[in-house]
Amino acid sequence: MKTRKNFYRAVLFLALFSALIFISGNLRAAEARNSRAWAELLSERTVTLWIEGQLFGDNIILNARGELNVTWLESGLTNILNTDNIVEEWVKNNLSHYFSSRRETRARMRGRDVLVLNYRARKRWNFDPTNLTVNGYSVTPNDILTMDIHWESELLPGDTGMVAVAVPSLRPGQTVELRFEDAEATLVIPRLRAI
Repeated sequence: MKTRKNFYRAVLFLALFSALIFISGNLRAAEARNSRAWAELLSERTVTLWIEGQLFGDNIILNARGELNVTWLESGLTNILNTDNIVEEWVKNNLSHYFSSRRETRARMRGRDVLVLNYRARKRWNFDPTNLTVNGYSVTPNDILTMDIHWESELLPGDTGMVAVAVPSLRPGQTVELRFEDAEATLVIPRLRAI
């Protein structure tokens, strides 16, 4: 009789433990996903640069040192965040630069926009955000919004990270030329639309 009670307790404990793992896994998966509206907004504001990459065919990049996804986050996106906050934390964190409690950050953001540089090394890569130029404007160390302790510059294959920089404000409809080392791409700045 006693072993039967222990068996039922063990089964109950295992069921509760499994339910907790299942719930926490679903919560983490929900946090990692963007809503469909946010996915579209971010997609039209992002351009990919392949550092030292060679284009082979239409969609194949060979021998790239690194991949750099540059995303434009304008201050107007904070209004959308109030109605739809199902977006990854990096978006929320970087939109907060517009309303920082730090006086020096607010001063740096006057008349400027945030560009988020999500990078991934394919080979050894000395990543330096000041290698980015936006319509001829070169990013300076003073433009880097992410503290040094939160990103690496000497990367090994597979290393990833993110750096936010402030650049002169961009206007909807404007075509922006982005350059990073030998890579270049253009981004047509979209108009903000309600979701």
